[in-house]
Amino acid sequence: MTSRSTLRWMLSLAVAGLAAACGDARSTPGNDPMTRTDAKVVTWSDGKPAIEVNCGMPGDCQTRAIAMCRESRGNYSVLAMTNMPTRGDASTVRGPASVVVRCT
Repeated sequence: MTSRSTLRWMLSLAVAGLAAACGDARSTPGNDPMTRTDAKVVTWSDGKPAIEVNCGMPGDCQTRAIAMCRESRGNYSVLAMTNMPTRGDASTVRGPASVVVRCT
């Protein structure tokens, strides 16, 4: 009886931890520890606002860009990229990445 109760408690704790780990990225500017990114609104060369996302891993930049552009259903256009992998060299380690996007 006690083992069933303990198992049920551990299972509910695991589900709660998984739900917290799979939460959405932060959709406002600033630091997001969950995705290890930092986003800020900048003025691009055309004078219009854009979002700059700095991240440790390129996939984290994409996750944060989608979250920041939630009002446009995650649609964005890339204005600039730094240290992002491209076709043929995706396995090369380049260091921290950054991207500038504009929600479309």
